[in-house]
This record gives sequence, C-alpha cells and structure tokens, in this order.
Amino acid sequence: MPWAVAIHQADLPRSPLLFSRRQSGTASYRCSPHLIPQIVGLLSEEQKGFVRKIGFGSLLSMADFEINKALTLWLVGRFSCETEALEFEGGVSIPVRPLVKSILGIPSGPIPVVQSPYSHFSSTKVRKAKELAEEMCGITEEEPFCTAFMMVILAIYLAPNTTMLVNRSLLGAAQKVGNLKQMDWCGFVADYLLKGLMEFKESDAPFVLLKGCVHILSVIFIDHVKHAEFQVPNGFPRLRVVSTAHNKWVASHPFGSLLVISSRRVCLCSCA
Repeated sequence: MPWAVAIHQADLPRSPLLFSRRQSGTASYRCSPHLIPQIVGLLSEEQKGFVRKIGFGSLLSMADFEINKALTLWLVGRFSCETEALEFEGGVSIPVRPLVKSILGIPSGPIPVVQSPYSHFSSTKVRKAKELAEEMCGITEEEPFCTAFMMVILAIYLAPNTTMLVNRSLLGAAQKVGNLKQMDWCGFVADYLLKGLMEFKESDAPFVLLKGCVHILSVIFIDHVKHAEFQVPNGFPRLRVVSTAHNKWVASHPFGSLLVISSRRVCLCSCA
C-alpha cells in the first residue's frame, strides 16, 4: 500500500500565496483517505459493530477519495495561521476547525485526547501502520481490536505523523476503549492538522512532511465551490458523500478560477 505521497513543487501552479517561506524543495504527506474503504472491506460484521460502538461508524461508509497533490498544497497556501481559515479571493474566509465535525462525523465529547510523554511509551514496540492494519483484521476480541483500529486510523488518516509508524504517544488514549466515544477526537484532529499546517508554512527546510488530516482541506474547498455544472449531494458527515469524482472535477480546473462561497447548506443528520 502507498503510505506516503510525494509532492514536488514542479507539479504545482505558481502562486505568491504558496510556500510563503519555501521557494524550492520537496514535500510529502501521509494522509491516505483512499485506504479507509480498503481496510473497511476486510473487516467482519462483528468488527464493524465494534467500530460503531466506539463512535467511528462514519468511517465504515466513507466515499472513495484520492487526494490531489497540487490542489492540496494550493489549499495549504491559502491557509492563514492567524485566522485558522482558508482565505480566498473576494474576502471569503472559511474557518477550518468548526467544520471538522461535519466532515468526519467522529466523537467530539468532553474528554480531551491526551498524548503520553515519551517516558510512558519508550519501551513500547515500534509498529508500522501497514503491518498493524493487516494484523488488526484478524483480531476478534473487542478491546484489542478497537485499540488497534484507533492506532491504524490515526496513523494513516486522522492524525498521520512524519513517519510510516503508528504514533505511540496515542496508545494510552486508544487503550481506553470504554471512553473513546466520550473523547474529543474532532478537537484533537483539528489541533493536530492546524499545528501541522503552521509548522509546514514556517519551515525553511528543503524537504518537509506535512502532518495531519489534509483531506479535510479538500472537502472544505469542494463543499464551497459554486458552479452551474458542479453539484455535491447534501449529507452528514461529508466524508460519506464527497468523493474522488468531485475532487477530480475541481482539480481539472484552474483552482483560482473557481468561485468559492462562504457558506453552504449541508444536511446534518445523525450518523450510525
């Protein structure tokens, strides 16, 4: 499975808003939404029930989505560290954080997600996300499966870091299976993405890895594009309906030529 997607600046449309401090080099991201439907397809009905029980049932019906690398970095260029929003022509500003829940449909409870200090997990075996994903499919006990599922989903989609390894600092949170549904995963994913965007934009390094769920940026943009020939269905959460087909349509146009509106009516109905 491809766990990293290389992005070369030569592939990108030039813009003064892109790479405000970075004029050359290479970047990559490891957010891989296209892998989620593949993993879900390997789960048993019992395992899918475990996923619903911990509040992550939205991922079971996630639409196939291939991230477009040029569009992704163009959107990163539109992100403002000051406003935590995507800023477009005509003064259109779309805050990222408030839209995370409607995009992902995962828990946003009162319990904060806490990352453990290094001393708490330094003796824990380092695991590749791909290997754990393969192993996870054979786990039949509820708690070990849910812990493995969370570590895999965080590593490849919700909060990917700069390696192809699972984030051991999140193991403590993932092991609290009974509390997973009450934790603020939306807040954590938002914080992780926004911090990753800020670090990326501030870096002078010739090679930088972009951390976080950058899929969110594409969904926000697609949902706010207004064009007579472009329609995106309503529905909650957005990851269930915004697909590769929508992304390809947007990516086939000069990004700056598309009209972006500040709000879109989205049907918010409870997810399984």
